[in-house]
Amino acid sequence: MKKALKWTFIIIGGLIVLLLAAAFIVPIAFKDDIKAAIDKEIAKSVNADVLFDIDKFDLTLFKNFPNITAQMREFGVINRAPFEGVPLFVAEEFEVEVNLKDILFGDELRVKGISIINPIIEIHVLADGKANYDIAVPSTDTTTATEEPGGDFSFGIDHWEIVNGEVTYDDKSLPFLMTLKGLNHSGSGDFTQDVFDLRTKTVADTLTMAYGGAEYLSDKRVEIDATISISEQYTKYTFKENTAKLNDFALSFDGWFKMNEKDFGMDINFKSPETEFKDILSLVPGMYSESFKNIETKGELAFNGFAKGTYSETQMPAFNLNLLVKDAMFKYPDLPTPVNNINVDLLVDNKDGVIDNTIIDLKKLHLDLGSNPIDARALVTKMYPTNVDATVSAKFNLAELNKMFPMQGLDMKGSYALNLNAKGVYDSLKKTIPAIDATMSLADGFVKSADFPMPLEDLKFMSTIKNTSGKLAETFITVKDLSLLLDGERFNANLALENLDDYTWDLKAKGGVDLEKITKIFPLEGMTLAGKVKADIATKGKYSDVQASKYDRLPTSGSASLQNFKYLTKDLPPVGISQASMSFDPKQIQLQNLKGTIGKSDFAVTGSVLNYIAYVFSENATIKGVVNFNSTLFDLNEFMTESETTTTITDTAALSVIPVPKNIDFVLKSDIKTVKLMNFTMTNASGDIIVKDGVANMSGLKFNMLGGGFVVNGTYNTKDLAHPKYDMVLNINNVSMKEASSASSLVTTYAPIAGLVNGNFSTDFKLSGELLQDMMPNMATVFGDGNIKIAQAALTGSKLVSSITSITKLNDTDQVTLKDVLMKASIKNGRLTVEPFDVKFGTYKTVVAGSTGLDGSLDYTLKMDVPAGKLGSQFNSLVSKYSSTKSDPNAPIPVTIGVGGNYANPSTKLVMDDQKQQVKDAAATAAKEEGTKALEKAVKGTEAEKVIGKLLGKDTAKATTKADTTKATQEKQVEDAKSLIKGLLKKKKN
Repeated sequence: MKKALKWTFIIIGGLIVLLLAAAFIVPIAFKDDIKAAIDKEIAKSVNADVLFDIDKFDLTLFKNFPNITAQMREFGVINRAPFEGVPLFVAEEFEVEVNLKDILFGDELRVKGISIINPIIEIHVLADGKANYDIAVPSTDTTTATEEPGGDFSFGIDHWEIVNGEVTYDDKSLPFLMTLKGLNHSGSGDFTQDVFDLRTKTVADTLTMAYGGAEYLSDKRVEIDATISISEQYTKYTFKENTAKLNDFALSFDGWFKMNEKDFGMDINFKSPETEFKDILSLVPGMYSESFKNIETKGELAFNGFAKGTYSETQMPAFNLNLLVKDAMFKYPDLPTPVNNINVDLLVDNKDGVIDNTIIDLKKLHLDLGSNPIDARALVTKMYPTNVDATVSAKFNLAELNKMFPMQGLDMKGSYALNLNAKGVYDSLKKTIPAIDATMSLADGFVKSADFPMPLEDLKFMSTIKNTSGKLAETFITVKDLSLLLDGERFNANLALENLDDYTWDLKAKGGVDLEKITKIFPLEGMTLAGKVKADIATKGKYSDVQASKYDRLPTSGSASLQNFKYLTKDLPPVGISQASMSFDPKQIQLQNLKGTIGKSDFAVTGSVLNYIAYVFSENATIKGVVNFNSTLFDLNEFMTESETTTTITDTAALSVIPVPKNIDFVLKSDIKTVKLMNFTMTNASGDIIVKDGVANMSGLKFNMLGGGFVVNGTYNTKDLAHPKYDMVLNINNVSMKEASSASSLVTTYAPIAGLVNGNFSTDFKLSGELLQDMMPNMATVFGDGNIKIAQAALTGSKLVSSITSITKLNDTDQVTLKDVLMKASIKNGRLTVEPFDVKFGTYKTVVAGSTGLDGSLDYTLKMDVPAGKLGSQFNSLVSKYSSTKSDPNAPIPVTIGVGGNYANPSTKLVMDDQKQQVKDAAATAAKEEGTKALEKAVKGTEAEKVIGKLLGKDTAKATTKADTTKATQEKQVEDAKSLIKGLLKKKKN
């Protein structure tokens, strides 16, 4: 017995040790295998990126023994397209606690607890219904599975919690948006039972809810404490004890909610268990702050309603909402006057779930803002077409309101009154509105901003809106005697507007306005305006005439002037207009005297602007005009926008494309003394620029630059801003080649040697291509051709010249001169090609032809005429003996040189084709002479000698003596020729 007991303890102890060891070893020894297995299963079943680190996964018995605790830190599920990069679920820590006994021996899995720490949950549904939580990989198994009867296994959970979570639900198919921040939630329920109670407690720091683009709840605090009975296989939820609070406003629910296969059923009643007005006041935007607890309130509150019926894609449940506020008031402790006599009686009722049959009945709304009463009543008996019967009346003493609700830095006075009655049907399709009778007035108005000491004084107007039939065309709106005084400047206006089907207006306005003072009172964000405007304008007409371009039916006339105008914004250099005056009629505005500055630039403008009315009223209309523009300095660099690149051009920021507006049709006749563009300076610029359809057409544009004269004709096209184009004809006269090279990337790329040339050039050149976003030419797209004229120029100190001097062994070719050169050049497919033209290397005439590539590569041929005396003695004696040059040392011998490589590292070589031909000709002559000698030798001493001599034109007798004396010399020359030919062939072979 003792022995058996001993072995029992040994076995139990061994099992405990084994379990303890396993708890330590298993997660470590097999972590890579576990990670690989999990990744494999995820890849097969989940269409999302599941991110976790196996080193941050813990499986232990020790934390909650005898329960197993699995913990994952920094765990996340990230969506793929079309929700790429959106986190579906991310948690700092995810922990599950399970009973070990249930896993090993039981038929019930009992989860003791689930904890999710700092989670971010984002649920998104697109307009087409596709949801980011649908991440399951569709099964490829098409076999219909037969549902088997459930076994005895069941699942239970003791408790769960979410700590400091953030939840977003964005459903664009509804459209509905809800966000929860600072969410803390806990709950428990026995899911092993058919009927059980789910107990939950939820607190969220902020709740925001929007539907159809309208925000109904904004940053409200939420507290929910609920017990809900779950039954009918988890589909029916019955409310038991529960309370829900939005800020301080509490609601309780009873009834049930059921999830059916295709819809939702419900019978839910709700009410506010509290009866204090302060609770509902907490929902008013801006009221629920730290000082809310100090607000003095009183009054009775009743709030209740229900939702009963079926909700589906085509059906709504019936619903009802009642709000009653009786004899309420509130007062801030630091303000002298309360808001009194707040009474609200509101009913929202829908008996059949058809939205159009909803009734909204605001039976009463009254409140006194001090001594300023507001009364309203409204009854809407149908949502569409909307049947309305409403009245609103209010009288405000603005000075009293200013004390009740002070706005820092703003002081207001005056008497404002509003009376409105509206009754009838609003139908957008039939173009009907309720009959309206409304008046609105302001007297003795006063507005003063702390930002500027000058107030807006004596502000007054009387306005009416009348419509007795409900037809849009029979609506009449008037604004009479609008008047204000600002710093002694009076402004008056009257407006009559009628026929909302075809706006018909009659406007008269006269007065002066100081723009700086106006913007101090009514600030404009991001800009500063200053200047005095005076105008006397009268206009009337119909909008249909504007659309039909019948401007002769728009009797608009008047005059306007502007003095000391300033306009400051971050997008443009400062604009100043010292003076401007204009007169206008329906067809045009006549600019009579406009002078000002833009940044460093000055300008004076006269001319006419046409189609201005259509341009104001229509998005697609084009404004037209003919304008004369004069300036002593116009700096275009100030108009160029900054890009994000780090490239710089001298002292200016990186530049981007200057767009040409598509809705402008202008002829700009310019006369500008100095123009600055990038790092160019142009003087005496004149000509026409025609702007139309997003294209600037330059016609006879003349200017001086780089020491010479330019005439430009062509276009700058920005219809496609990503690929702006230019197409120009350039007439350039007497411009420095060095300056052209330093100023033009085109010259630097295709003719870098120009930077070393002293001299000027002229050209007639056609040029077209695309511009890059920094306004530089896209070299790969450049196309051009034309003639280049050089009267006198010289080149020294070039690697290319040194290389040619080195290969020719000529010591007087280190200076290249050009005189009266006419060069035909073209640019195509990334290469500049020049046809043959003459230069001089030292005193040697040279013909140059070839091309330069966009990549800097050179491919040129130089044919140089070199005096025979400058060549080697063997070559020279052979060629001179058997050619027409004879022994004249000054006779020209053509030497051909090939130039390759690139400008920085040129390579040169002798091209021997011409020399080989010379040697070949000399050898043939030598062979002929030797053949003649052999024939004469064969017939010597016979009668044939005389005959042959005569045929060869020789006197045999006289020649005999000469032949004897020169025989040795001739034989030596033949041997020399043979040796030279062998040497040349050997050199070629090598």
